[in-house]
Formats: sequence, structure tokens, C-alpha cells
Amino acid sequence: MINKTEATAYINNIFKVRRANAKQKANNNLEIAFGNPKFKESFYKVRSLQFDLSKLNEDSDDYKKITAQIEEERKTLNKELSNCGFIKEDLKPNYTCKKCNDTGFVEKTTCSCYKTEQNKLYLSESGINKTTLPSFDDVDFNVFNKNQEEIKKLYEIAKNYILKFNESKKQNIIICGKTGVGKTYLTECMLNEAVNQNIFSIYQTAFNLNQTFLEYHLAKLEQKNKILNPILTCDLLIIDDLGSENKMNNVTIEYLYLVLDTRLRNNLKTVITTNLNPDQVQNTYEDRVFSRIFNKQVSVVVNMAGEDLRFKK
Repeated sequence: MINKTEATAYINNIFKVRRANAKQKANNNLEIAFGNPKFKESFYKVRSLQFDLSKLNEDSDDYKKITAQIEEERKTLNKELSNCGFIKEDLKPNYTCKKCNDTGFVEKTTCSCYKTEQNKLYLSESGINKTTLPSFDDVDFNVFNKNQEEIKKLYEIAKNYILKFNESKKQNIIICGKTGVGKTYLTECMLNEAVNQNIFSIYQTAFNLNQTFLEYHLAKLEQKNKILNPILTCDLLIIDDLGSENKMNNVTIEYLYLVLDTRLRNNLKTVITTNLNPDQVQNTYEDRVFSRIFNKQVSVVVNMAGEDLRFKK
């Protein structure tokens, strides 16, 4: 997985290129317009008058006189620009994002467009295409023959968890249930909505997360922080199918604890799905991991009951 430093450099370059392209297009349009001698003459005349105006007192008669001259000359300028097939906006950079002018920041705060690029990158690193994700609006509750009302309430909890992300007092949602009852589908809906809300999210199967832990375990000391940093710092981490991975000594439990404990301490949110019940989680991952997952003060634990939907027609 790409580390945060590399991701930041990659995304910053996207915005650098966007700004440069917008400026270049505006400059190209101006060069084309300069092919019209009348436009070019009028353009520099306005520039000259504006320079003269900057040296005058606003209350002076000369200031008012030159202001009127500029307004009159601009009429000629706009007319000749139209003859070139342009409008005045074509001579200014047309930035993709009007809020930040493709800088990625608004008054030193990260712009929503920057977060969107960030999410796209990390989803790509997780092997997920945003367009293939299901949506809360597309859920067909008719596939659930049993416990429909309970399932609807669960989806409502999950949706509100994302929509009220910064207001939620609970950091974690733990979704337990047998194989095939729809846990993954639910978390994919959550991920889709999180991306829509510009929540910096990473989605990992337990198997892939375990492979990341192994990579971290074997890495040189100076590389370790880069490997786990995205998982430790993202706003939302979704771990799907905990318990399906092969346990590795000195790796799986140790680094799962590190991730969960660090995220709790930094008030970051985590969603976990598992086929295991609480007792099985405790037996598999020991008390320290169990306490981070099933702590009632920080976690909402729900059981997704039902039949295996994979075989339902």
C-alpha cells in the first residue's frame, strides 16, 4: 500500500498539474487572440491606462477621466475578443475546483476536492473501484426473508454512523454474523457513503491486512512507519472478515492490537466484520485485542442474523 508521504506527493502533483494546465490554456487563448492586431492594440492600451490610473488620486478629475477611457476601451477589447471566438473568461485560468482554484486548500484547510483525490487513491490501493460499490439507496430488503426490520435498523445505524461521522460518540462498529448474511455488502455501502462524504477511508480484508502486517514485520526499521501509516491515520478503517486470515506468530495479534489501540487513542473510527462471536474472538486474538474490539464504551456491537444470501435466488 502506498504510504502517506508518497500519497501526499502524488496528490499534490495532481493539483500542481491542474493549475499549470488551466494557466497554460488561458495563456494559449491570449496568444491566439493576439493574432488579431486590433485586440492586441486595445489590450495594451487598457494596460497602459490602468498603469496611469494607479498613480492618481481617486478623487482627482484625471482619475475619473482615465477610468472612463478604460471603460470605453474595454468595449472595443471585448468586441475584438468576440471576433476571435472568445469571451473574457477564456483569458483567465478555468480551475476545476472553484473553491480552492486547484490548490487543494481553502484558507489552510483541506478542500473537499483534495479529500476526494485522497480517497480515490487509497481506494485504488485497496483494489476497489468506486463505481462498483453498492449504495444505501440500492439496498433491496426483500432479499432478507427473516428479520427484515432488524436488518433495516442495522442499515440505518450504519448509514447514520457515516452521515454523522464527526458527531458519533462511538468510535467502532463491530458487525458479527455467519458467512453470507451480507456483512461485506453493508460495509461496502458504508465505504461508498464515506467516500461521498469525503471521509479519508481505507478498506482492507483481514487477509490483506495480515499481509501488510507481515510486510511491516519484515521491513527495515526506517521503512516500518511508511507501511502502517495509512492504516494508523486514516479517518475510517474498515476491516472485513476478521478471523478468515491465517494467524502468524508474532505478527497477526501483535500488529492488530497496535492498529486498534493506536486508532482508539487517536479517536479514529474503525468498522470490523467477523464470522466469529465474541467468545471466539477472545479465544483467537487474546484479551488485549478483544478489549479493544468489544469495549462497550467505544464500540457498537451488532449481530447480523439471517440465511446465506449467496445461495438465494
